[in-house]
Amino acid sequence: MSSLDESFWGGPRAELERLAGPLHPVPGAVSAYEVLEGTYRGERVRASWLGRVRSGGGASGSTLHLAASLDGRPVRTYVWSRKGSTIFGPTAVTGDAAFDERYVASARPQEVVSAALDADVRAMIDRRWAGSDTSIDVDDGWVSIAAGTSEPGPRGPRTPPTGDQLQSILDDVVLLTGRLRHAYDTRWHQIAAEQGEPAARAWAEQAQADLTATSRKGLALAVAVIVGMVVVVAALVAGILALVG
Repeated sequence: MSSLDESFWGGPRAELERLAGPLHPVPGAVSAYEVLEGTYRGERVRASWLGRVRSGGGASGSTLHLAASLDGRPVRTYVWSRKGSTIFGPTAVTGDAAFDERYVASARPQEVVSAALDADVRAMIDRRWAGSDTSIDVDDGWVSIAAGTSEPGPRGPRTPPTGDQLQSILDDVVLLTGRLRHAYDTRWHQIAAEQGEPAARAWAEQAQADLTATSRKGLALAVAVIVGMVVVVAALVAGILALVG
């Protein structure tokens, strides 16, 4: 890390060591320049600093995410403000009309995510969204909440999250993780009791296949966008060279 990054994230890292330490480094996404894992309240948790470090020193778009493991359960969701949001595929239905009017949540499997968004989780989302910086995402086997960023945003300069803020986020991550695991396991046992274990295993396999297919579509879309941008830039460069020539 550069000295600027160290000054920004050094404090949070020390607090995370106090809360979930000892932390150890693990491989992460290409966009991550530090990923650490530890244990908090008996749960395997991860702190990921995502972003690139510029050669000149500072961090470009670095963001801290705290996450907890779903222990292999194939569940995917992300929560957005409903206003102006479009989500393709199944969405959660909570039975809370006020919540469903404010938010929309991707839900795979739909019945699992819908059940997990109970009163406690909905209250947590409401509380976190008040700051307008919340990002709740469940993918690749991890439940993740954004904890802070090193760049100014719509509300001006940011400061690193405090120890109390980090503990609150870890509590919320563990809360949502526990609800999702419980909802998934409850649904599995319900199918097994009503239709037999082979049906429950088939349901789980379908959930995994659905998750894998969705991830592949997302990757294909990202590649298509990048290729499209390259083509546009190449066309612009060719047009400029033609004019200059």
